[in-house]
Amino acid sequence: MLRIATFNLKDFFDPRAPEEEHIVGTKRAHVAERLSLAGADVVALQEVASDQLIEGLVGRELASLGYQPPLFGPRDKRGIGCALLSRLPVIESKVFASYQLPFPRFVDSDPEPFPNRIPLRRGVVQLTVDAGPLGHVDVITVHFKSKLGAPMRNEAGEPFIDGSAVGRGEAALRSLISRSAEALHLRRLLDGLIATPGRKVCALGDFNDTVASLPLQIVLGVGAAPEAAFSSCLELVPQDRRFSVLHRGERELIDQILVSAGLSPHLRAANIDNAALRDHGPHEPDAPLAPDSDHALASADFE
Repeated sequence: MLRIATFNLKDFFDPRAPEEEHIVGTKRAHVAERLSLAGADVVALQEVASDQLIEGLVGRELASLGYQPPLFGPRDKRGIGCALLSRLPVIESKVFASYQLPFPRFVDSDPEPFPNRIPLRRGVVQLTVDAGPLGHVDVITVHFKSKLGAPMRNEAGEPFIDGSAVGRGEAALRSLISRSAEALHLRRLLDGLIATPGRKVCALGDFNDTVASLPLQIVLGVGAAPEAAFSSCLELVPQDRRFSVLHRGERELIDQILVSAGLSPHLRAANIDNAALRDHGPHEPDAPLAPDSDHALASADFE
């Protein structure tokens, strides 16, 4: 059996002040417990802000699981990024970063829209692992832009907030454009992988949107040929448990495990470890570190 998991750790920073020493220790224990219980062969992590914390977990608390050294991706301005852990033999590893993501034009002679305005905030990380009888499996992880509105900025990069209805609508649209550009970038990478017929590919992570959203529809390849379409493993989870975050009392599934047509027939089970998930309240950019994550770990099993 092959088990693949994804877990957004929420601000997994080293202590930034002496008073954070205890909370980081508590959080480290929380992460170690969740990963130990999952026992996944390959784990995708998001909001990693410290190589040392992850390497310490791998070398100590998670040593019995036999993970190899982590593969880290580039981080955003806030200092968080993605990582992959594997205890299976790694055939190949890649990290994708881009200063600018392209966005579709309406007419082929149009200039590039939004030039130098849509960066790939958090690099995409990919491992190809030897999964024994399953053969080689490509695992690729992402962390898309949040649904928080993206404010207008001046030339110095400083935001200025327009709280009017139009201003809030424009901020939400900028955010959607960023996630959609990230989705197109990921989809291009996936198309390159599945150009080999039957290739087994898993794209997972924090997509910050639901399967019904435009960004996820792009990644899933809705409307494409069956062999090009991806599907969500977490559809196997009963509806009443199919959520990975609690925001203001609302349950949402924004963490996903998506698989190619070559891997989906091998799917046997899926789980979302959300029994102890709690609502962390509205997003506060300067909030203190939390002892736990506001996301649930999700996993899928293949045979």
